[in-house]
Amino acid sequence: MKLSTLSVAFLATVILIGCGQAKQEASGSVACAEADESGVIQIAQGLTGKITNKGYGGAAVAGDYADVHTTLWLHDENAPGGRGTEIWTSGGVEPFQFMLDSGQVIKGWDLGVACMRVGETRELMIAPELGYGARGKPPVPPNATLLFEIELVKLTDSNEPAAE
Repeated sequence: MKLSTLSVAFLATVILIGCGQAKQEASGSVACAEADESGVIQIAQGLTGKITNKGYGGAAVAGDYADVHTTLWLHDENAPGGRGTEIWTSGGVEPFQFMLDSGQVIKGWDLGVACMRVGETRELMIAPELGYGARGKPPVPPNATLLFEIELVKLTDSNEPAAE
């Protein structure tokens, strides 16, 4: 049986889509929320995201390793863009890596970076209960609402062999 180039391309696409869905279902993650016309996503109670640059490729899911550049500000509704005091930045030099949904970072990151694509930049507004809570974490004060700008620069499936 001979398959046309179009048939092979269609079959490959179906297989890849199926593998991506199987990966998401196996990880226990839910479908990714859609952004509204202004790029805003309601991710969870106390967590909103705004896509400022679209990415490409597969979406990040639980168990993936995410390499990100990030800046953290304390949210200040009176400051331009809500960006109050800058607390920390990766400086765009050395990415910060963590495994999604492993408890390595605050819950707002695990939820907010899920579904991002490589090259995507998001602003995440994180309520205290998904951040550092009533205790804070110096220099982040107690009950602080956080504003992160996060760029996903690399995504590695936890099932892929480590690079040598």
